[in-house]
Amino acid sequence: MKKTLLLTHEYYPFKGGVARYCYNMFKFFDSQDYLVISDHPEVNSQDNILHISLTNKFIKPSWLFGFWKVRALIKKHEIEQIFTPNILPLGSMAYWLGVPYIISLHGLDINLALKNKPKLTTKILKKADKIIVNTKNTAKIISHLDLDKNNIHLVYPSLDFVVNYDDEKLLKIKQSLEIKSNDKVLLTVGRLNSRKGQDIVIRAINQLRKEFNLKYIIVGSGDFKKELLLLIRKYQLQDRVFIYSGVEDEDLIYYYKLADIFVMPNRSSQTDIEGFGIVFLEAARLGIPIIGGDGGGVTELFTHEKEALLVKTDNLDQLIEYIRRLLNNPQEADKLAKRALVRSQDFADAQAQSSLLSKIL
Repeated sequence: MKKTLLLTHEYYPFKGGVARYCYNMFKFFDSQDYLVISDHPEVNSQDNILHISLTNKFIKPSWLFGFWKVRALIKKHEIEQIFTPNILPLGSMAYWLGVPYIISLHGLDINLALKNKPKLTTKILKKADKIIVNTKNTAKIISHLDLDKNNIHLVYPSLDFVVNYDDEKLLKIKQSLEIKSNDKVLLTVGRLNSRKGQDIVIRAINQLRKEFNLKYIIVGSGDFKKELLLLIRKYQLQDRVFIYSGVEDEDLIYYYKLADIFVMPNRSSQTDIEGFGIVFLEAARLGIPIIGGDGGGVTELFTHEKEALLVKTDNLDQLIEYIRRLLNNPQEADKLAKRALVRSQDFADAQAQSSLLSKIL
């Protein structure tokens, strides 16, 4: 493997999908084989990780602010190639750094890039030494660009999930939520943004509150939290809907263990899609029935009515129908969960995907 610079806006301990994707891939490499440069506020400089300001909105182009610093570090650390999951603007920086580069694409990023700067985006992709896509669906987005197909490689997001848990801690969380034996728990894990669809689940719970004793746990952080809290207050669901932000990876298992249904009715638009959704695989590995959105990489994971129930974008009535259906038909829910578990085993763990990437690099 050539010595690689991972040039990224997102990296661990930030918990976004791109950050997890990169971290899970690179953490198995020898630290001497790669250098991470990131400007995310949660990333601190340590060992082979450097926190550096990469862009400045008052400078045009914005990436020029970090260009000379990165160029000097490439020379200092004898970097042979660049890997970046941010086609704009960091792909632009890589284009001019004079080092072979690899672009990693995830869905929303390439959609926005092609919408806002199609010529520049195409130029960056055509010069790239290799292109990594996280799903076949993402590959389709660039299929019209006349790129060399031999340079495009599929590397799915990897599952690296802690499944060990403490019974006593689980009981304490259950008691803190006042979950009773006849309660049914719905769970969403993911960034708090409109695409994930937590708001439509809250609306569904409001309409189903007289039929079922429902609790809805939302795990995640993000700018959409204010809107979600307003909805919870609007429908007076403070005793039914709970938002937990800042949950550590090793504690996610406790919330999954409480869930009767994993539900994330992700929305899809022309530019904003759910690239993959590793949380769906996590739920599947734990045997939880799944309701997802009928769009993006989720449809590559599961077949509707076979391994999961997939909701059309913003279709509240359909979501209500599917929640009601799974709660009223536990045998059907169990069959979906078992088939989803089998399907989840088609996807390699983090170490195997890291090994695949090392061969590409």
